Amino acid sequence: MSTTRRKLIFFAASDPAVRPEPAWSAYHFAEVATGAGLDAEVRLAGDAVRVARADVVGPGPKGQELREKAAAAGGKLLVSL
Repeated sequence: MSTTRRKLIFFAASDPAVRPEPAWSAYHFAEVATGAGLDAEVRLAGDAVRVARADVVGPGPKGQELREKAAAAGGKLLVSL
């Protein structure tokens, strides 16, 4: 049996100014995975790369949480654009 480690990749492509939920979910599940000792990555494409600019993320509770998650994403969590 192989012991090769796999990486979970959580993908988001929606504009965080309009719908922050998909990017929020990607960051959330990647955090849960790394907390469980798994390799995880958040992969942002299209308009989702705007998460890097906190002033672009939409308002509301999910938007605020997404800004916090994106700001704290360093360390074990890989974020690729």
